[in-house]
Amino acid sequence: MTPSEHSRRNFLRTGAAATAGITTGLAGCLNLGGGSSPDSLTLGTLNVFPMMQYFVIDQQGWYDDLGPDITVQTFGGGPPLVQAYASGNIDFAYVGISPGLVAIANGVSSKVVAANVLEPNVMVGSQEFRSYWTDHGADAFEQFRADKGRKPKFATLPAGSTPDVFLRYWITEVLGLSLDVVEILGQSPSALQSTLSTGNADAGSAIEPVPTLLKENPDSDMQPFKYAGEIMPGQPGAVLQPSQRLLDENPGLVQELVNIHVRATSFIHENRTAAAEMASEVIGSDILTTDVATKAINSPASNFISNPKRIVDKSLVYNDFHQQLGSVDTDLAESDVFDHSYYEEASSGE
Repeated sequence: MTPSEHSRRNFLRTGAAATAGITTGLAGCLNLGGGSSPDSLTLGTLNVFPMMQYFVIDQQGWYDDLGPDITVQTFGGGPPLVQAYASGNIDFAYVGISPGLVAIANGVSSKVVAANVLEPNVMVGSQEFRSYWTDHGADAFEQFRADKGRKPKFATLPAGSTPDVFLRYWITEVLGLSLDVVEILGQSPSALQSTLSTGNADAGSAIEPVPTLLKENPDSDMQPFKYAGEIMPGQPGAVLQPSQRLLDENPGLVQELVNIHVRATSFIHENRTAAAEMASEVIGSDILTTDVATKAINSPASNFISNPKRIVDKSLVYNDFHQQLGSVDTDLAESDVFDHSYYEEASSGE
């Protein structure tokens, strides 16, 4: 066992046992089209803030310079995106690290070549649940149940998504509780926002722009009360994850994808308001106004990066936790998940 493997395993306590129900249909090899000079590629992604680099690339038209036509398929969560990946329907993905790791552990041959964001997760709660949290801390769950005769309901993205697994991690590994203390409602991004804003859950595990939308909604008392940096400093978020076949047959094209990803990250840092406007355009200004997008991009949960080395350690902690949940039985090493060479080449001139 290497020092990094030892340290990451010390990060977890033994004994957590649950199932996230996210393994169905992931085993097997990809049968991706393309060849040495693909005419087209399919990108799988989600319209959520951790995919900010994609929003910028799309709105700047940088995919137009690649050669192949890029077809975009948008999914309601990371696990269904991975299902499509496993079926050979997409060639590269902007996906949350949690479903991305499960995909690799269950036979979807692919690699993480760039990171998107650090510490994107936010715990939000109703005024009532926040009062319980303030007064009782980790005992808030049991006290709530004792008073209300039911478990607190936490809404989040679908089972196996990064916010879902992060919620489970917080409860079991940080608070030292059983998952039995909470009812978890897995939902699509749009349903999650509606559930939280209408008070049909007591709390939630969310990513931007949902926390900012809640803060800006005068009819909702749902507010952030815990950020990822307080729970797991360096929490990995979303990643750029091409198929191994694309890496093997078109490494030059993958390099171009990473180059424009790094370029997009720099653009975000230098032009946050413009990047927020691009996110609003892709997501839909009727769903996400530019004003809310601008506030969300300046949230503590909007830490956009490119360097995949910054998320290695905590990504492997996630893999350990997936094993405890029973969603995978593969112990992944850094080399199983990451290929740093593309980022190193892209950043060599910086």
